[in-house]
Amino acid sequence: MELAPFLIYLFYIFLISTFASSILFSRISIKYINKNMEKDGVDPPSWDRGIGASASFYIFAMFFERSRTPTPMFDGRFVAKHARPVDKIIGAIHSISVAGTVVCLCIITYLQNS
Repeated sequence: MELAPFLIYLFYIFLISTFASSILFSRISIKYINKNMEKDGVDPPSWDRGIGASASFYIFAMFFERSRTPTPMFDGRFVAKHARPVDKIIGAIHSISVAGTVVCLCIITYLQNS
């Protein structure tokens, strides 16, 4: 069995999982966290106008304590406070899928050029 066809199928699986988890995370988790942040009197990031650019910031704030420090752009303390277990699961799936997509793409590109 050759490695390239397997990697291409794996790439497509990771890619579909990335798209699905990003939609789920933005529609379910970010809306829930933003709603609870507003109850605490904290506004969601003003620079994210519904395009999902803040998703990676939310995921990092959920999993890494260093990302929870307040900055002028983003206050991650409240994200970790309001994240539910389902939000963490969707965030983990999204992170693994993005990493898998990038790794597969790099390996496929390397194999095609060698």
